[in-house]
Amino acid sequence: MKKLILCVAMFCLGAVVLAGCTKKTCQTGDNQTCYCPDNRTSQQTCRADGRGWDACQCTYYSAWCDDTSGLCWQDPQKDGYDIAEGGVVPADAVRYCDEVVFGGYDDWRLPTIDELRTLIRGDAGTVTGGECPMHNDSVSADMLNPACLNSTELGGPGKGGCYWPDELGGTCNNPDPGDQGHALEYASSTQCPDDPTKGWYGTVLFDNGGVCWNHIETFADVRCVRDAPTKIKTCVEKGRCVPGETRTCTASNGNIGAQACSAKGNCWGPCDSTAFVPSPRPTDVCDQCDQLKLTIRVPETFDKTKTYGQLVAFFYSYDPQTWAFPPQRPPDGGTSDDQVMNPDIGVDKPFSLTLPGCSYYRESCLSGQYKLFVALWQSSAIPPKYQAGDYWWGETQDPITLGGSPAWTKEMDITLEPWPGK
Repeated sequence: MKKLILCVAMFCLGAVVLAGCTKKTCQTGDNQTCYCPDNRTSQQTCRADGRGWDACQCTYYSAWCDDTSGLCWQDPQKDGYDIAEGGVVPADAVRYCDEVVFGGYDDWRLPTIDELRTLIRGDAGTVTGGECPMHNDSVSADMLNPACLNSTELGGPGKGGCYWPDELGGTCNNPDPGDQGHALEYASSTQCPDDPTKGWYGTVLFDNGGVCWNHIETFADVRCVRDAPTKIKTCVEKGRCVPGETRTCTASNGNIGAQACSAKGNCWGPCDSTAFVPSPRPTDVCDQCDQLKLTIRVPETFDKTKTYGQLVAFFYSYDPQTWAFPPQRPPDGGTSDDQVMNPDIGVDKPFSLTLPGCSYYRESCLSGQYKLFVALWQSSAIPPKYQAGDYWWGETQDPITLGGSPAWTKEMDITLEPWPGK
């Protein structure tokens, strides 16, 4: 009788709790289907103490607020490339941040380049107030200011060497599947004002602290932002539930999402909706465009002792009023195939490649006057740093007309020249 008296029933957190004995909310070791904010299902396991479920194996976003800027950031970032879904490009990133709902907020946005730069730490040139002139109203040439160029790879103060605050989660070195030799940039909403194609966006490379323009079709990681204060909500609807269990819901964006039971089992958290369908990739039309077959040679004075990280050959739109060598912006033509990492080239071993007269992301054929830029760099970084022993070609040349009908195939033989810098 004494034991029975001690076991007086009390109801708490959706479970029956007895003084001196407890009824578990799930069976230890059991698994069940659970629901994710991106409208997928996953699995979760009952905790060892039986008092609730481990978190559903999904991607959840929180927020980190920066007292120095008054901005709050999605944490971790949305990866810019998903094997199943494909890649997110800057224009899609704007739409993603406009649509996403998490933490109880639906007013996230893609940051401007000035806002994105407030996250940089450890690079004196590109931190807010640094000498890098890349801002919301910058022009294309600003990206080549030495203060904007990359620092030591993964040499920043953040976790893993990222050039952001140590408190910030996520990764800064996701490989770019559309380009070779560097990590995905982070997208901003800032478009280059003097780009006639309206196709360049400001980006930050948090793996090396660099800031630059990049193409509208380049893949990029995404970190949405909103103004402070931002407190992630854990309870929006009262009701008993098993801690950690999930259910589907309709979020404020009108899409299906998911919400989880609170740790105390007395309420449901906000309805998060993070599913996103990237825009279809453009059709590759490069085989329908003009083709320039290049034979690239090095001079007899080529230094065989140096190691070369990349060889590039690209087309740049030619305007006699604005043309400058080397070009001070991303290329207009040629594709990722025309960036060759660790090229096998020598005095007795010229390098051959085909440069198609199409846009970098292969969606259209070029038409008009273009000039050719070819470079052999020891650096494998993007953007590269010139150094003694590098080579380039194109300072003296006639423009090439692309976009005639029918499409042509021509051959061209060039010899690289030593970079004149010290």
